Amino acid sequence: WAHGTHVAGLLAASTHNGTGIASTAFDCKIMSVKVSEGTQSYPYITHGYAGILYAAKAGFYSGSYAIINNSWGGGGFSNYEQSVINLCHNTYNALIFAAAGNGEDNGWGEEYAPHYPASYEHVISVTAYGTGDVWNHWATYHETVDLIAPGENIRSCVIGNNYSNWDGTSMATPVAASCAGLMRIFYQDITNVQVETML
Repeated sequence: WAHGTHVAGLLAASTHNGTGIASTAFDCKIMSVKVSEGTQSYPYITHGYAGILYAAKAGFYSGSYAIINNSWGGGGFSNYEQSVINLCHNTYNALIFAAAGNGEDNGWGEEYAPHYPASYEHVISVTAYGTGDVWNHWATYHETVDLIAPGENIRSCVIGNNYSNWDGTSMATPVAASCAGLMRIFYQDITNVQVETML
């Protein structure tokens, strides 16, 4: 699905190649984790928390830690899901980012509401600025939101060797996560908690 391709470009697109776009954490290593059934006609997230745990372990056992981007989410708190996040953060030192949401479910409109996994503890929740660094009243906001990043008219890669401009907190989240990746490039020994604090 093109959504993941667009997000991946924002996370890690190369720079200085005269083509397309460049990511803040250019040329970093990425690992995509499949969290949907392959037979679905639409990419519903069916195994999101298993995917977060898998990515956290992969980063930890590689001798570092993972910066995990989650450009997905929905409503409803779960103690189980919070416990998975706690395990990934505390035991596997993962740095977890998640999209705060694109406003109202029945159309794009500013909404004050929790959104998960973004609203869990130990997750950096990212909502979206519009063009010109202004709040354009279409995204989700809440006291659990930690950051705001550009999320409107964001250019990135799409399937078919092409580029397209998209809107959404799904775009704002990898922009923020790529900043954490850049911090890791310059400060190899920085911990997940230090990155969270500095951001």
